[in-house]
Amino acid sequence: MTADLLAPLDLAFWNIESAEHPMHLGALGIFSAHSPAAGAHAADLLAARAAGVPGLRMRIRDVWQPLPSALRRPLAFGGAAREADPDFDPLNHVRLHAPTADFQAVAGRLMEQPLERDRPPWEAHVLPGEDGVCFAVLFKFHHALADGLRALTLAAGVMDPMDMPAPGP
Repeated sequence: MTADLLAPLDLAFWNIESAEHPMHLGALGIFSAHSPAAGAHAADLLAARAAGVPGLRMRIRDVWQPLPSALRRPLAFGGAAREADPDFDPLNHVRLHAPTADFQAVAGRLMEQPLERDRPPWEAHVLPGEDGVCFAVLFKFHHALADGLRALTLAAGVMDPMDMPAPGP
């Protein structure tokens, strides 16, 4: 079998995602803040809550997948599997940024960056407002981890106020 016969098939599998065509989605929420420290508090809360959401612990790995015999290759990459990341640390996924006046511009730049492939493919970016009266949270998920509805379910797992601990004295 010659390499030029294999190249188009391999190219098809690896060009599903590229720097020009990332396969992730995101949602930006803007919140009122009661203090300039609200963004930092939100980042801490998101990291703490993310540890308890099982779907956020899943990483995606490439797997060998049998191809039809008509292609005359016994195995090729092209499949993917979810598996729990034994080294999962939510602090690798939740990032507190410097204060900004333009949430959408910062979110746009963050959405242009690919997600790391060796750990669970999601990020939560907390963007404090320069004015101290608001902050934004950008959730970014790879499509292999979640589609639109599942992404909302995972985000709700860390954002849902119904599960928040009761305030202390």
